[in-house]
Amino acid sequence: MKISLELVPRSEEYICEQVAFVEENIPQISEINFPDLLRFKIRAWEACRIISHSKLDRIAHLRAIDYDINKPFPLTNFLKENDIRKVLVIEGDKPQDMKHLVYPTSTVEFIRKLKREVSDITIYAAFDPYRNNIRYELEYLQQKISAGATGFFSQPFFDLRLLEIYSEYLEKHDVYWGVSPVTGERSKLYWETRNRAIFPKSFTPTLDWNVSFGQEVMNYCKKNNFNLYLMPINIELTDYLKKLFE
Repeated sequence: MKISLELVPRSEEYICEQVAFVEENIPQISEINFPDLLRFKIRAWEACRIISHSKLDRIAHLRAIDYDINKPFPLTNFLKENDIRKVLVIEGDKPQDMKHLVYPTSTVEFIRKLKREVSDITIYAAFDPYRNNIRYELEYLQQKISAGATGFFSQPFFDLRLLEIYSEYLEKHDVYWGVSPVTGERSKLYWETRNRAIFPKSFTPTLDWNVSFGQEVMNYCKKNNFNLYLMPINIELTDYLKKLFE
């Protein structure tokens, strides 16, 4: 089982501090996954470059809508020169700053383009269990596989029962199942309204509940030969990880 940690690229200092903590204290984590968030100056691939000295694998998010399908992919040389061998393709939210150009490029089109132009890179695709119904999402994932995706990183699950249903259909694929601690009612409401996430009746917005659930998913992944994707957003990273891996 591989465990990938999502690390928000807030600053170079923050990135280096958190990676050093993981390397020294959490040997179970083997990958650092950088989201590409326009509100921060450091883009995902630049964050990968900052920790190029690390033994941890580095995965950069790429937003499909940022790239013109009719022009050469502009980061080919950067990825090769900095030995960035894994990327996660997402659709990408439309920017609030209208000066940031976006294009009508779908994730399937972009995956196919990357596979053609950067042939030696491993491409993962996003997986959203809340987007539509199960059949629709599974068919969409198959399109991404046909385009060149190796596997998937899921949006966070908060109910193991839903994860188990999807895992039955994806047991032969390379899947990182997402877990993200939610420790406030406002955060829970955000996930429910923005992402249409589903929480069990037993859910409580506490660190203890989230740690217990994270350990439950970790054990499930270990037992069933899946991977784990940790997304500790808006929480003290070190506290969460220490408790999770106790």
